[in-house]
Amino acid sequence: MGDDKKMAWKKLLSVFGVFFLIMAVWQIVVLELLKNGVIGTMVAMILICAATVIIFGLVFALIRTLLDVFRQLMGEGTEAGGSGGVAEKANKLAEKDGEIGQLVRTFQESITSFSQVVLGIKKATKELGEVSEDFKHIFKSMTTSLDQTEQAVTTITDNTISQADHTVDMKEKINAISRTIDEIAENVSMLAQSAEHMKESNKAAEAIMEELVNISKESGIAIENVRQQTDLTNQSAQEIRTATEIIAGISNQTNLLALNASIEAARAGEHGRGFAVVAEEIRTLADQSRESTEQINQIVNTLIDNSNISVEITQKVSEAFVKQNEKIHDTEEIFRSLNEEIKNTSDAVDGISEEVSALDDHKTVIESGITSLTEFAEQNADSAKVTTENMEEFQQIVDQCNQATERIVTVSDELVGYLGKVNANVKDKIGGRN
Repeated sequence: MGDDKKMAWKKLLSVFGVFFLIMAVWQIVVLELLKNGVIGTMVAMILICAATVIIFGLVFALIRTLLDVFRQLMGEGTEAGGSGGVAEKANKLAEKDGEIGQLVRTFQESITSFSQVVLGIKKATKELGEVSEDFKHIFKSMTTSLDQTEQAVTTITDNTISQADHTVDMKEKINAISRTIDEIAENVSMLAQSAEHMKESNKAAEAIMEELVNISKESGIAIENVRQQTDLTNQSAQEIRTATEIIAGISNQTNLLALNASIEAARAGEHGRGFAVVAEEIRTLADQSRESTEQINQIVNTLIDNSNISVEITQKVSEAFVKQNEKIHDTEEIFRSLNEEIKNTSDAVDGISEEVSALDDHKTVIESGITSLTEFAEQNADSAKVTTENMEEFQQIVDQCNQATERIVTVSDELVGYLGKVNANVKDKIGGRN
């Protein structure tokens, strides 16, 4: 019979050891899984809560086992010691030197320790109830947060969809701007070509103007030479005119001398007849010289008049050439200024071309960004949808946690009741032991 009691006692202690070992291993495993990210905080809480329920169940089963063993010992003590109180019987059995006495003393010490354990479990159960209340408040706060988060996710989803629509519209506008930039780039290219042609034409016009200036200068020099030659011709005509006047005077004198010779020949009669013929011939020559002189004078006068007209014309032409040179010079200045403006325009066109090229690069970057933004908006919409579904699942998990917490509270209350009864029974049984 003693061997059976020892075996029962060893079995009871083994159960306690296994119980605490399982509890320690379970906590270590859950903490390691939480630390490595295999499970979430919520899952870890659920696992710990479930383990707590199981542990309290095991505690309850162990308490019942201890009570059964205690009843058996009390029954044996009653058979051995007769009637009396349980405490007195237990004390009498403890005073014995045999195996029963040793077992009772060991059991009484175990009951005392177990009573303390029961009190500790009761206190822990009370704290577990308080923790369960805290869990209720936490889950309530989590439920509120989940509702707010769900509303925020719904708003984000709506905004993301709206953003996707606006992004598509923006992409269409960017495409329109891109087409406009391409047209501007083409027009700028044509304008650059036109500016280049204008520059070449201006260079050609400058060359022509320079050649025209040179020709005008040469023409002016030629006109000046003509004017000088005309002046010389006019002077020569004046000299001829002077010479013909002298010849005319000589002709008059010769005619007068021929007349006197004719008179003297007439006086001489027959002896002066030959001299009269000579005098007549001289007079005829003098008349011819006078007529020729008059014709020469007329020609010279006409030549002088024409020379004067030529001088006036060449003078006017020279003045016209001077004015023409001034206008050509002004035109040359205008072409030079025009060339500078064309150069500035060409530089401006080059600058515009570079800016359009940079704008085209920016356009490419914007198009790429809009494309990425569109993809991100679609991904955000999908993510928001998935998040909404996950929040609904998370809400279900919270509801399950609330139910599990309520179950823990119920089990805790039951354990507190059972432990109260066990504690009262133990005090009643060993109340007389010092």
